[in-house]
Amino acid sequence: MRKCFLALGLAVLLLGRGVFAFPTVAGFNTTNGTTATTAPVVNLPTSISAGQTLIALIRVAVGGAIGWPAGWTEMVDVSTDAADDQIAAAWRKADGTEGTTITLSSGNGKFAALTWRITGATDPTVTAPDFNSFNTGTSTTPDPGNSTPPGGAQDYLWLWIGGWEGEQTSPPASNPTNYGSPIGANSGTSGVTSTNCRVASAHRQLNAATEDAPSWTISASDDWSATVIAVYPGAAPAGCGTTLALMGAGCK
Repeated sequence: MRKCFLALGLAVLLLGRGVFAFPTVAGFNTTNGTTATTAPVVNLPTSISAGQTLIALIRVAVGGAIGWPAGWTEMVDVSTDAADDQIAAAWRKADGTEGTTITLSSGNGKFAALTWRITGATDPTVTAPDFNSFNTGTSTTPDPGNSTPPGGAQDYLWLWIGGWEGEQTSPPASNPTNYGSPIGANSGTSGVTSTNCRVASAHRQLNAATEDAPSWTISASDDWSATVIAVYPGAAPAGCGTTLALMGAGCK
């Protein structure tokens, strides 16, 4: 009986706050752009459904602004580290008509790109994924530094993202501490080293107001940019009542 009252009390408390769950990486894809182009074709994840959040990251081994297709909202498009490379990221609220690829515009260079399909996130057109400015450096340890989303402590999905010049192992060996599921893409190894680039990512779910994402060791020193993206949690699915769920009735 006491357990029932405790569960009911917790349910009443949470009803006032709303019920949320961690966003989840439900799919991803990689693109190894081994041929120089001004129109990079980037692979999208499979099984995209309307309402899901899509995120894309690209690094091109030359400078020049990145152009995105209609429906994509750019978060960043910069050439911030000591290389002449361009790095950019964007998001989209899926409508189910995306297809298998998107075509961007860029300077004429080789490239590397990652894309994610995220479920359980809040509507990005209402609260977009939070992007912190890139940290930059020249070393074997890209380090995103601190990120403090304006929403305060929530059940965030944190995406460690980075890109660097060179021909390092892709993705890097091991993981950033507390992060898992590493993925990477690269432009290959043809030509001069400075004409190639890599991008990599790992992620974690954590309720926190601030995340000091750790560094990630790469196999050769070069110019890098790194940061974390915080994806906001969405409300629990319709039909999942807090009281019923906490008392073991489940959701339908």
